[in-house]
Amino acid sequence: MHIHVLCLLFLSLLALSKANILQSTVNVQKLQGILEEGLKSKDIGGLYFAIKGLKQLNAKIPNVCENLKTSKYDVSNLEQVFYLTNAAALSNCQNILTPDVLSTPTLTLDKKDVSLQELYYAVYSLKALGKGTIYDKEDALKNLIQLLKNDDSPVNYAYLFALCEHMGCGGTWTSSHAEGVLLTADESDSRALFFEGGLPATALILGTISRTYKNLKKPSPLKEEQRYKFANYITGRSVSTPRGAALLLEAAFAIADEEPSPISISIKGKKYVTAESDSVEFSVTDLVGRAVRGLKPDEVIAQSATRLADDVVVLSKQPLVQKPNDPVTFVLNLAKIKSQYGMYKITLSAGSKSMNVNVAVLGEIQVGSLEFGIGDVDGTTSPKITTLTYPNRLTQIFQADHLQKVTLKFSVKDKNNNPVIVQQAFVRVAPVSNDNLEAIFVAEPNAKTYRVELNVASIAQHLNHASGAHTLTLYLGDSTISNPIAWELGTITLNFGKEAKALDGAAGRRRGPLPEIAHQFRVAEARPPRLLSDVFAACCAAPLPLLLLLWARLRPRIQLPAAPSALVFHLALGGSLALYVMLWLQLSMFETLRYLAPLALLTFLSGHRLLRRIAHDKAQPR
Repeated sequence: MHIHVLCLLFLSLLALSKANILQSTVNVQKLQGILEEGLKSKDIGGLYFAIKGLKQLNAKIPNVCENLKTSKYDVSNLEQVFYLTNAAALSNCQNILTPDVLSTPTLTLDKKDVSLQELYYAVYSLKALGKGTIYDKEDALKNLIQLLKNDDSPVNYAYLFALCEHMGCGGTWTSSHAEGVLLTADESDSRALFFEGGLPATALILGTISRTYKNLKKPSPLKEEQRYKFANYITGRSVSTPRGAALLLEAAFAIADEEPSPISISIKGKKYVTAESDSVEFSVTDLVGRAVRGLKPDEVIAQSATRLADDVVVLSKQPLVQKPNDPVTFVLNLAKIKSQYGMYKITLSAGSKSMNVNVAVLGEIQVGSLEFGIGDVDGTTSPKITTLTYPNRLTQIFQADHLQKVTLKFSVKDKNNNPVIVQQAFVRVAPVSNDNLEAIFVAEPNAKTYRVELNVASIAQHLNHASGAHTLTLYLGDSTISNPIAWELGTITLNFGKEAKALDGAAGRRRGPLPEIAHQFRVAEARPPRLLSDVFAACCAAPLPLLLLLWARLRPRIQLPAAPSALVFHLALGGSLALYVMLWLQLSMFETLRYLAPLALLTFLSGHRLLRRIAHDKAQPR
């Protein structure tokens, strides 16, 4: 029980440590490109968000007055008037505005059934025109609170926060409700926070709360865990429009300007070191890629470096060096361990935050002398050994049959001639004349020496029993070596015995598309001769003429009542019989049923009436 509790505690602490470091940052350059492209838009909404986003980045905005003047907007649409007036105010183009843009915001303020969103658009439209002064702030706030009671969604709180920011009531009302609104944020996968309404609501709430508390010079109500979770939501968003880019930047700057700011630590560039390059660069930034405020360069430290192969600590408490003229880049020198190739886990700290990153130290390998031999499978004769040095080939073509085996023995060493074990060691056997056929065998290490035994009879099935000349190639690779090796050892003639096939270009094709499978339906069975079919049909139809003949001889007395029901009954019955004939000749079953349904009903009703008439006539005295 105690172990279970400790495991849960460890997992929760691990999740918390991962949550309190950013895995990525906002790509500001990409967003700036989207915003600059948005300046060419003819849509007034796109222009507004492009200008607003570039203002947030303090980027240079070209003269867009003519673009605003020729953009598409409707002065009776309040939202478009909001975009137009605020875009003009941000770009100092108020002179392009005409007096008719005042009418829609003014009429909105006089409406009784107005929403908070409409009030927000109307007030900020008038503010952009220099006419948004509110005189009776207390009554205005009471009216806004009454509207909020009708719909207290987070986005309506955002509009009210923004209106309070303009009216000057943010210091009291906003600060007293901000913490409660933050608690209503939705959580995704226990790692991201956002508000109902998505990015627009999240950006507006975070932006208004951040500006309000800055003006009050109070600490933010956002807790550290909330900051990181909102940051995770922001970095996980992908946008492609000026509106999305501007909203993402508004939310990102609101979080990045918090104290303390969320920190991102990541490897910048290559994640390995070699003999020629013995340093790794790390980027330590806030959410928007800026240098972390209050972080001193000597507080970025590599606390430890542990070799994953044997858990040996090879480095401790080594400070990183800040790159000149680049305050966000720090360089870690790994010259001490560049000769000890392998994977290392480096614990890096920046102030009170830390994270683990894996760095590979790449080294060069070399193959020791390789022993090549051919001997009997049962071991009755010892193999004759031929020694090769890399990268030489066998000087002659050896032969081996199905009663023999091929033995390869070699070692792998580093530059200091120390034996090493690599992750990948393979021997490839392939026919000389057929590139589409091959067999790969794993070389297993044994006491730091690799050995491969190829039983000729056993490997025959992998090579399609195709006897002939085959090439042997040795492959060595590892994620921590800089010079993977592919060594063609030479050619050997293999004889697979009586089951062997002649080796040609088409034998044992294992790669490429398989032959096409053509599906064929079952061939129809043979039908009987035409004469036999006609005789059988005549036998089936014989009872009908026989019936007519007997009727002619008996001369039956057929008397039908002189009533319309009798005529209708016989016509409907005849129509039903005709339908059966058409079923055999032309109609489908469903078509026949569709026509038969009304005929059957007519036959039933007329037949019932006819039988009742016959019974009535019989009951009458003659």
